Amino acid sequence: MKYTVSKNEVKNFLDKLSASGNLIAPVRENSLVKFKKIANPDEIEFDYINSKYSIKKYFLLDKEVLFEYDKDSIKENIEEKQRIFFGIRPCDVHSLLVMDKLLLEEGMEDIYYKNKRKNSLIFALKCSKSGENCFCRSLGTDDLKEGYDLLFYDEGNYYIVKTGSEKGDNFISKLEEKQETEDEPSDPLENQKKLSQDQIEKLRESFNSDIWKKESAICFSCAGCTTTCPTCGCFDVKDDPDLDFESGKRIRLDASCQLKNYTGVAGGHVFRDERSKRFKHRIYHKFKYFVDQYGSEMCIGCGRCITNCPANIDMVKILNKL
Repeated sequence: MKYTVSKNEVKNFLDKLSASGNLIAPVRENSLVKFKKIANPDEIEFDYINSKYSIKKYFLLDKEVLFEYDKDSIKENIEEKQRIFFGIRPCDVHSLLVMDKLLLEEGMEDIYYKNKRKNSLIFALKCSKSGENCFCRSLGTDDLKEGYDLLFYDEGNYYIVKTGSEKGDNFISKLEEKQETEDEPSDPLENQKKLSQDQIEKLRESFNSDIWKKESAICFSCAGCTTTCPTCGCFDVKDDPDLDFESGKRIRLDASCQLKNYTGVAGGHVFRDERSKRFKHRIYHKFKYFVDQYGSEMCIGCGRCITNCPANIDMVKILNKL
């Protein structure tokens, strides 16, 4: 269903949600936009391209205690609290759909991620303009057909709101000033970087191209790209025993395929010891390996890896060179 809703009504709606203590939305702090828990809807930043970091950190924590144990029992750290995310861009909702394929695959479900997803409502906000490094339209992630509870389109004086789930229907039913509509929302995105499927297909014949060593020569292997990427989910797991060796905890830590020690194994061997191998692996994983396994690109076209790279490496330019 689609509705038109006044901006004043949406503000009142967000005011009630923030009072519940469960609302997480974009906030501008200095020059950066980040997602934080909201106590007052006036804190919400509506006019932004995208946040510095995605909402991935709320689903795959940088550091997370998976369970604690002693000699008699194991206590899992399963999060049950409901959360409402407002203002997520469509590309970032697509990133959650990507992570769902990785972490909710039948027989291999990540119970920690699964519970966070189950207890999260997604209220997305369509972009009103493109950033200089956005290429979501090339990947079809600029709009949504699934993965959201409510989707807001800013039409100037009002919003068009689409419902995408039964939970979304329940929330929209509480709004008093709304009207059903058949109008299609406007589509203002333009001037994006371009990436075609033909260019992506070139990867299949370019594995040994000299371009990889040439382009990776300026890479610092700092992992800035994977740290800010909303679909990079590499992690490490470590046990932290107490001094009595009868109790302790197991911890999951954020990691990166761009760090040399990530593929290190017993005996000191490192499978991707050369920077060019790690550099190439990230792009192949996004545009080939994941496609072969799941049928869609892992990249969502948000451009964060380009924006946040200290060496100004541009993945779109590299694919176009191929």
